[in-house]
Amino acid sequence: MKRNLKFWTRFTWENMGVELSITAILAVMTVFGGEGLDLARFVVTVPYLLCIAAIFGMIMINSGTQSLYIPLLVSTGETRRNVLMGFHYFRALVIAVTLALCALIWLAVPGEVSSAGLRSLPTILCALVLASAVGSIMGTVFVRWRWAGMVLIIILCGGMGGVIGITGATAANGGFSYADTLEIVMFLVKFPWWLALAAAAALVLDVAFHWLLLRRQEVRL
Repeated sequence: MKRNLKFWTRFTWENMGVELSITAILAVMTVFGGEGLDLARFVVTVPYLLCIAAIFGMIMINSGTQSLYIPLLVSTGETRRNVLMGFHYFRALVIAVTLALCALIWLAVPGEVSSAGLRSLPTILCALVLASAVGSIMGTVFVRWRWAGMVLIIILCGGMGGVIGITGATAANGGFSYADTLEIVMFLVKFPWWLALAAAAALVLDVAFHWLLLRRQEVRL
């Protein structure tokens, strides 16, 4: 188990670089697209860019992990139980680090948006859990039924590309105004119970589906 946790911890830090890189790209697009940019107002929007990057990264990385790293670990003799626990430890660590970074930025730059952002952390948590579960389910579906997994990948990647495209277009047209940003965060403050239920249902389905797949997964060297 110690070796397993060490592997997944290192895997987490390596993949956090992907999340931070996507955040940096979105931030640069926002900076160069905005006119008369207020630094303090820009900084408090960075956590939302970080969350978009985390959602994109988890969906893609979780999917790839299911089809590449997990079979590799099983083939090297790691128990299926340890693989399952280590993978979910990795996911929880990514979400925890993302939320911690968001909270630190908002605490460091107090204001109306930051205050609303801190109150929206439960909503962001549900969104991250849902994205992580969907990415994992997409990976297990791809491993078991490649055609169905490919359809899911096309749909989800198209949707994520649309979100990033809208963000880039908005940045190119002057970026989100302070009023727009405040409107978004106030919407997130209103905790949507349907999102919590969807995240819980997706997580349960993901864990169950993943365990069934692991139990039947063949070791191929």
